[in-house]
Order: sequence, then structure tokens, then C-alpha cells
Amino acid sequence: MEETYRVQPLNQAHGTYELALTGRVYADLAPGLQEELLELVDRGLRNLVVDARELEQIDSSGLNVFVHLLKRLRPLGGKIVFFGLNENIRRVFRITKLETVMGVVEERNEALEGLA
Repeated sequence: MEETYRVQPLNQAHGTYELALTGRVYADLAPGLQEELLELVDRGLRNLVVDARELEQIDSSGLNVFVHLLKRLRPLGGKIVFFGLNENIRRVFRITKLETVMGVVEERNEALEGLA
């Protein structure tokens, strides 16, 4: 599966965007993804819903993208909520304690409610 991502606004008035991840997020993809997300923060992104239903794997550089993004969003009152994590990635979130600082839910509607 090709490694890719897509970012789209859900509610620009509230700074809410959705990021859909497909395939793998590794060191080769992470810098471009981080740059794009941080540019969106500069343009108003405050809340991010991450659709991980098609995400197969993520390495430490991929996780770091979201840690860095959260550090930028928190002072602005922002949040990140993931949904649709497979069991392996959910385990990584548990081990690294990321599920305690970022929202992790099963379904998209739960993710949107988690931002409210």
C-alpha cells in the first residue's frame, strides 16, 4: 500500500481539520507531514481528528509528528483525537502513554465529540 496522507478542513471557523493516514508513517514521510501540519497551525488549525483506519504502521518519527503538533496546539486550547487504530498501533499508543495525552477512540463520531 502506498504511504500517503490527506488533510482537509472540517470546520475552519473552529480550526477543526481531519487527517486521513494510509499505509505507513515512517521517517521518510514524517518531515513533510509535520511541516504541513505546523503550517496549518499557523493558519488556524486548532483541533485535529486523525482517521487511522487505513494506517498499517507508524514508527517513532511518525509518533513524534503528533507529539510536536500537540505541544503547539495545547497552549492554543487545541486537541488531537485518533480513531480507528488497529490493535498493533493501539498497543504502541498504550506503551508510550500517548493515549493519555491524545484522544484515542473507535469511531469518527466519537472523535468529533471528543473535540467538543
